[in-house]
Amino acid sequence: MSEKKANKWGGVLSKDDSSTKKPQFGDGNDAIAWAAQDSGVDYVSHYPGSPVNRVLDVLSAEKSPDYLINHALNEHIAALATLGASLCGARSLLVMKHVGLNIAADPLNYSAVTKIKRGMVVVVGTDPGARSSTGEEDVHWYAPQFNLPLLEPVSVQNVYDLVKQAFVFSEETQMPVLLFVPGRIAYQSSLIDRNVERRVAERFQFHKDPENLINVGARAVRNHRGHILRLQSFQAKTSLSHPQFNKEASFGVVTRGASHAICCEVIESLGLQDKVALLNIQLTHPLNIQPFIDFAQHKSKIVIIEDQDGFLETMIKREAFGKVGCELHGKDTFPVWGELDDAQIRDFFTQEFNCEQEISPKITVDCPERPGSFCEGCPHRSSFYGIDGALEVLTEPEAETRTKAETLEKTLAKTEPPRKGQKSRGVYFSGIIGGDIGCSSLPPHRTDWLLCMNAGVGISQGIAQLVPQQPLISTGGEGSFFHGGIVSLQSAIENNINLTHLIFDNRSVAMTGHQDSPTSSGKTDMRKLLEAIGVNHIFEVNAFKSSEVSEAIQTAQQIQGVKVIWVRGDCALQPNAEALRRFKERKLFIHNDRCNGCSLCYDKLQCPAIVRKENKNKQLVIDLQRCRRCTACLDVCPNHAIEVDDPNG
Repeated sequence: MSEKKANKWGGVLSKDDSSTKKPQFGDGNDAIAWAAQDSGVDYVSHYPGSPVNRVLDVLSAEKSPDYLINHALNEHIAALATLGASLCGARSLLVMKHVGLNIAADPLNYSAVTKIKRGMVVVVGTDPGARSSTGEEDVHWYAPQFNLPLLEPVSVQNVYDLVKQAFVFSEETQMPVLLFVPGRIAYQSSLIDRNVERRVAERFQFHKDPENLINVGARAVRNHRGHILRLQSFQAKTSLSHPQFNKEASFGVVTRGASHAICCEVIESLGLQDKVALLNIQLTHPLNIQPFIDFAQHKSKIVIIEDQDGFLETMIKREAFGKVGCELHGKDTFPVWGELDDAQIRDFFTQEFNCEQEISPKITVDCPERPGSFCEGCPHRSSFYGIDGALEVLTEPEAETRTKAETLEKTLAKTEPPRKGQKSRGVYFSGIIGGDIGCSSLPPHRTDWLLCMNAGVGISQGIAQLVPQQPLISTGGEGSFFHGGIVSLQSAIENNINLTHLIFDNRSVAMTGHQDSPTSSGKTDMRKLLEAIGVNHIFEVNAFKSSEVSEAIQTAQQIQGVKVIWVRGDCALQPNAEALRRFKERKLFIHNDRCNGCSLCYDKLQCPAIVRKENKNKQLVIDLQRCRRCTACLDVCPNHAIEVDDPNG
């Protein structure tokens, strides 16, 4: 039997003892968390993001004294913290979504040359098709950039197994191991067989190691060479690939990740098991090409079926060049965007083998489009109403000449087309709203761009310097502010840019699962922080009073330099005690005898709790089942037609 733990921390893996738990039902997020626990993880750091945003919820809910959790403010910090833990001899887990890998790229580029002391696993939730992201990106290309091993699971159980395997590989190679989990698998659920590893207790310690940790000059080149040699040794002796169906068939299919299960289902449903040989590859980088070479023998044609850019196809064609004689196809057959689905793969096989599909009856469901929107009681709704109101006032003088300007522009364009790069000759300037991702980016998309975190304050800086005549408001949540926006704002200050920035502080990183932000705990003094980086003009306003937001913006626009409007209003889905009391005790009514039908609350504020009756007068009423009693509508109504009844004020 292995020793009992001498303290609350784990240590090296004891290879002589393990126990199996009863299978548990869970999804890909559960599988990641449980595998880390069952591997004896000691340290976990993350930045939340779908489709792996629940991993830390599971680890936090089931937390024992056996591991520490670090809720990092961005992925760069999380990567460095996890690396530090592994250098102390702790098994560590790093979790982020695919776009977060862009932020973590800098430290991960250097991570492999440090020769970590204990396993470090980097789990990345990928999102082909951008179902839970603002954009689509194939981050597989980071694997050869980092020169780190990359594992790709094909099922929920396989997620669990490969996370555990990744810790072993990491310790064998002394480098972090990447594991990519696509949304299709992260959100799947199944029974998961768990196997708990018993570990001998060991106290952690950081040992000075300048030869591996001070990577500059000639030493950096030497360590990079050593890293590549270790990776090549691992590549030569390691492969994770699994053949299926008829190995002797002349037609071959190669898969990775989520495309594997779809291909298997299609092949079986079309009865092609005897006509197709399939090879699934789970260790896609570094690619041990020998299993593929063996698989390709006696094949006339092989098609590589994978999502997005064709990463595996590129690796195979590079490594197998001149070694196989069959046709190789991939992205000349399937698209390089989005997520491959059953219909695309089924169409390919039916055309390739000229077989008939069973025609399933078509079921037509009248399902109206339901774009996302702010929740009832969301502070962003009234905040944007205030922004719109401020920009209407700020652009009003130019609006009087808008028609004349447009007419002049059209006339001049016919007789004298503007030269390339020539500025507009009009005099009308619309207001600009710089957008950031998060809950504030939900439809109806009030901002003028939505790209990545901190794009609101970042892009606005360039625009503010080039078109000072246009009223410009940059926006972003407090989550983005602490993620990297604080540095962007400080850059604007150092460059003397005239910028008004709104921080939507709902005290929650709400879009990715309502994780706490630094303003949730109250440990960070926001005003002092802003003053410390050089913000001289700070406005603190109530998010639910659009008039306050509007007035603050108008005042700020008259001041030169960087101005910050701190818009405070708690997330409706994270109610505090007072919010719960208001919901229980407070009632709101619309007095239709006072309402003049302006519909500002219904059409412009667009609160879902305000509904129009299907009667002759089309009267507006407040649905108290949906209303969160935020009273944002009171501030909007110009006729005082909305009344609040609150026995306790």
